[in-house]
Amino acid sequence: MTLSREDCHRELGLLPVWRLKGAAPASPARETDVAPAPSPASSRAHLSQGIHTRGYLPHTKAEGATYFVTFRLADSLPAAVLESWAEAPETERARNTERYLDQGAGECLLTRPEVAEIVQRALTNHADSRYTLHEYVVMPNHVHLLLTPLANHALSEILHSVKSWAAHKINDLLGRTGTLWQHESFDRVVRDDDEMQALAAYVRRNPVKAGLCAEETAFRWGSCWKDAGETPALQVPPHDADTVAPASRRPVADVSVMDWDTLRATIKSCTLCDLHKTRTQGVPGVGDIHADWLFIGEAPGADEDRQGEPFVGQAGKLLDAMLGALRLKRGENVYIANVLKSRPPGNRDPRPEEVAACLPYLERQIDLIQPKIIVAVGRIAAQNLLRTDTPIGKLRGRVHQYRGLPLVVTYHPAYLLRSPADKAKAWEDLVLAAGTMKNLRA
Repeated sequence: MTLSREDCHRELGLLPVWRLKGAAPASPARETDVAPAPSPASSRAHLSQGIHTRGYLPHTKAEGATYFVTFRLADSLPAAVLESWAEAPETERARNTERYLDQGAGECLLTRPEVAEIVQRALTNHADSRYTLHEYVVMPNHVHLLLTPLANHALSEILHSVKSWAAHKINDLLGRTGTLWQHESFDRVVRDDDEMQALAAYVRRNPVKAGLCAEETAFRWGSCWKDAGETPALQVPPHDADTVAPASRRPVADVSVMDWDTLRATIKSCTLCDLHKTRTQGVPGVGDIHADWLFIGEAPGADEDRQGEPFVGQAGKLLDAMLGALRLKRGENVYIANVLKSRPPGNRDPRPEEVAACLPYLERQIDLIQPKIIVAVGRIAAQNLLRTDTPIGKLRGRVHQYRGLPLVVTYHPAYLLRSPADKAKAWEDLVLAAGTMKNLRA
């Protein structure tokens, strides 16, 4: 027989009142009493057992217990929304919160792979030393986890450490300041094995329920992900509530399973970063979708943005000449794409978050094309694909690997138009690429 919440609290010794670790039992009180938590500024004592609140979310603490925890980004639940639920019963507030979060409210910074990875590291860095991490999932604007604190580690300490470390790293990465996380987290004691299994299933299923993926194991930022060589970008879940998030933040589908038609349409209309506000259109790529050769540049320029095709204009003509030197032709056994699918204003260098948003598109193109060799055209393409800040001059002259494929680096045609003396070096790069391809076919 499953215990009620109050019966569970009573068995744990949490009613009628909570107590601080090491403190004597409190005087009797009504079972409905909930005492205020001590201010962290006024007391260093950590609550290890009891029920307390800071005014909105109730917290239950039990020594040796397992907890279901949710913490969220600061902009995911606006104050006005919280106030509208203030008088609702706890169970109704919980359902409202779950529904609202899954609709993708706020800026959804956790959709960025490099941000989600930081949170993932924060969760797993001290697992097994401070707590047992049973399940977790990093959603677009919140995080769910099931964990059991180990001896001498309070839940409040653990959550503070995870959230503060992640906030520091994310703010540094994005060059931002201010509050990242909502101050309070939601937590509840897991009552029994049945509830443990139900909550574990909920955490694993949450991305599917929110429309982020088709299968639990396909979601990269969760504990049940099965590594298949993919690192898809997090997407904001689709929804109908216009008051929750602007249309520019709504996703389309899981990039890692898109076919060519869906992928092209998605790239052309993508709004995952702010470049969609200034571009004319997204530029997917052009060429033979079964090509052996994949040429990757940095980003569309003004001409490419207007025409929807990479490498046009004078730089495109020079690239065609370079292809000709390899006895290749645009559209025949060659596919041409860019790391970035939208034009940066003023042709500035792409920003890390823009590359992170676009990279899953390129990776899906590679999966669909299955080329034999990649030629990285220019510094931006080479450094982003190889995840390095090494100058292009030092990256040239040798064969690298990208996702198991040989990758050769050469200069961008636009650079060669400004520095024609380096065309001889570019020719050397093409010879290296041709020799690599010959060895692959041997």
